[in-house]
Amino acid sequence: MRVVLLERVANLGGLGDIVDVKNGYARNFLIPFGKAKRATEINLKEFEIKRAEYERLQTDILDNAKYRHSKIDAQVFTIVAKAGVDGKLFGSVNSFDIVNAVKQTGIEIKKSEVMLPNGHFKTIGEFDVTIMLHHDIKAVIKLNIVPEA
Repeated sequence: MRVVLLERVANLGGLGDIVDVKNGYARNFLIPFGKAKRATEINLKEFEIKRAEYERLQTDILDNAKYRHSKIDAQVFTIVAKAGVDGKLFGSVNSFDIVNAVKQTGIEIKKSEVMLPNGHFKTIGEFDVTIMLHHDIKAVIKLNIVPEA
């Protein structure tokens, strides 16, 4: 299916690019989430009329990501969790816990922005966590998991 992108999509293209993608990818992800429209003649004309609006929106999103990056990059966030004497947690620390820890500083992040390639944390210690704020901007925070006293 041929679509016109309404925003930058990683590994696909930028705003205004006309790309061919598989039908399921377009119908199930790009179009429902407002990232693209079918590349029909009517939609292309409508895109060109609203192009400045889409560019302004993308600039606002990028500026917001830069602001959040400046506030949380290289910060240390502490999470208190129940742990045994051997340092293993009773349960785990997941992306929801990380979002709540960052939220206490007044900065909003989404669960989908927290990258945990090795899964949840199951031991106490200090870990680096990558937060993907935008396709081009990522912040690395320090997560300090300490046992409950």
